[in-house]
Amino acid sequence: MRKFIVAKKIILAMLALWLVHALIISGGCKKTDQAEDTRQTAEAPEVEHAAAPEIVENAGVSEKLDLRILYVGLPDTERQKDFVTFLRGHFKQVDTADYNAFGEEQAKDCDVAIFDKDGIERQALDIEVSEQYSRATVTIGLPGALWGRSRNMKTAYM
Repeated sequence: MRKFIVAKKIILAMLALWLVHALIISGGCKKTDQAEDTRQTAEAPEVEHAAAPEIVENAGVSEKLDLRILYVGLPDTERQKDFVTFLRGHFKQVDTADYNAFGEEQAKDCDVAIFDKDGIERQALDIEVSEQYSRATVTIGLPGALWGRSRNMKTAYM
């Protein structure tokens, strides 16, 4: 029975990682402005399209995943608000912590910790945790480089 519970938590943690990566890929690659000289000047022919079905939020998802997520980022930023809104739509419990004041005891009650910093606002600090730190952890942006470099991981600057 214990093996089943551990396997279930691992699968749920992997699903959480997949959802976070899907958000990054879908939201992080948007081009907001196109240079004037690269815009198309020819008008496209008008094409009749079939009506698209209504998009339903969380289509195919009947309930939120029973995982406790800790988002560790810069407080009161648009980036944090967007991530937390997304995560709360998919997970039962989402808490936040300040990246620059993080202590590993803050992660003791979570299943997955997400460390996020874009590297623009101010220099990021490397998050210090002991060798006993055992939470499933996702790093996004600059924390991934710092976390990986200080632990000699191959994924540091990928």
